[in-house]
Amino acid sequence: MSPPLGSAAVSQAADIRGQRTDGPRDGGVPTLLVASGRGGAGSSLLSALLAVSAAGDGQRVLLVDADDFVGPLALMLGAVPRACWADLRGGRATPADVATPVSATLTLVAGGAMRLADTGAATTINAVERKACMRRLGALTDGMDLMVIDCGARLDAVLSAVTPHRGERLVAVSAGTDPVGLAATYALCKAVRQRHRTLPVDVLVNRHEGSDAARCYDAIDAGARQFLGLTLRLAGAIPADPTLDAALRAGMPFPDAAAGSPAAIAAHDVVMRVLAARPSSRSGA
Repeated sequence: MSPPLGSAAVSQAADIRGQRTDGPRDGGVPTLLVASGRGGAGSSLLSALLAVSAAGDGQRVLLVDADDFVGPLALMLGAVPRACWADLRGGRATPADVATPVSATLTLVAGGAMRLADTGAATTINAVERKACMRRLGALTDGMDLMVIDCGARLDAVLSAVTPHRGERLVAVSAGTDPVGLAATYALCKAVRQRHRTLPVDVLVNRHEGSDAARCYDAIDAGARQFLGLTLRLAGAIPADPTLDAALRAGMPFPDAAAGSPAAIAAHDVVMRVLAARPSSRSGA
């Protein structure tokens, strides 16, 4: 069992400076694939917090909303994209077309339905097309310090976003200590592990802190060790933040609502550990 959250031992467990030796060796911009095992765990909110906190620290961040149905991040950030990543399908748009500046250091690639589709053209996108579109987004990472991809609760979104490269890792969001929530997070880790055995996996506990967060991580990690031969890392814990929730419900812009909030501070700590572990060689460096 891991010691209580907040102790020196857990600080080491939470430190994601990746000591794995079995992963890909090529460089690449540090990339967080933020995903959950079930809807409502908060992957979109956490993706936005991770991206905004890093961008506010002067890091150049590319935030990708991998949802091709709703695409909530544009609305959350108050961005008005001309096109979304699905518009890359069939060459309707270029990577530059789907990049929407949110601030001097934050760029959003919106999700949601295609905006540039021809009248009468199919609007659904299959797995092969999704993967091809995600690969084309790599053109936008030159000069970036961090890439955050909100994969939501869809396994196909995670699998299509995996490159893989040494700076890439899955961040499995768990939002509860209930058995169903824990099982859903474990199932996500298992499904990704079966297809990408070298992809590092971290657990990010949402809406819990202290001993509750430690129990959540311990339960998932124990299952992964026993049944998958996989050692998980604790990325951190994001506390419940009623003030942030109330500010967002009141319509306050996300960066203003998040500034200085307990949730944003915790997200910043997660990002700084990731950036401290960036690969020594980077594409385009």
